[in-house]
Amino acid sequence: MVQGSRRPLHVLHVGKTGGTSLNHVLVEYADAARLQPVFGGHQLRVADVPVGESFMFVLRDPLSRYVSAFNSRLREGRPRYHYPWREEERVAFEEFKTPDQLGTALSAKDRRERSRAKQAMAAIGHVNTHYSYWFGKPSAFRKRLDDVFFIAFQEQLDDDFVLLRKKLGLPDGARLPQDDTVAHRSPPGFAVELGDVARANLARWYEDDLEFAELCRRLAPEVNASGLES
Repeated sequence: MVQGSRRPLHVLHVGKTGGTSLNHVLVEYADAARLQPVFGGHQLRVADVPVGESFMFVLRDPLSRYVSAFNSRLREGRPRYHYPWREEERVAFEEFKTPDQLGTALSAKDRRERSRAKQAMAAIGHVNTHYSYWFGKPSAFRKRLDDVFFIAFQEQLDDDFVLLRKKLGLPDGARLPQDDTVAHRSPPGFAVELGDVARANLARWYEDDLEFAELCRRLAPEVNASGLES
């Protein structure tokens, strides 16, 4: 198939949702896909995709994404990458050592501790980026539903990829990477549990993200089945 004859498929990479793993296999099999994958990194947003051109993305439960983001920046992206802390991140991690500690501090009785927690939430990479950065307001996103090619979810990415593979016409041998470093998964040894207080605080902090994720869960079955060839 001649590359220029295929319609583009813009692949949004929402931070800490499993996009690195998916992008790895889409790059590997780009020439075999029915559509031409187009990658724009974390900066590519729906607003950047021309109306009428297809796009796809992966989402993740916002609280799970928060934990992954906190720990990723805590280790400066290692082992796959090495992005040193910015000064404001260094300050945040000097005080808050775990995702639960930061989440709990958002409702601390001490006003200064609450303030430092909010500053940390705004300072830590990926933690400070909401889904609205990529998708805008839900009303704007709904206007682009005809252009949504596929919605995957990190929690079921293996199953979703089987369906995506069929929709893109990829060979059965196409598989998501199993190597943790290649897939940019968190190594063991990092705190991942959230207590009740932290979960409640973070649910309020990411309220819009939770609502958007739920919207996409409702939309995904119809979107993903659309145009699926038997």
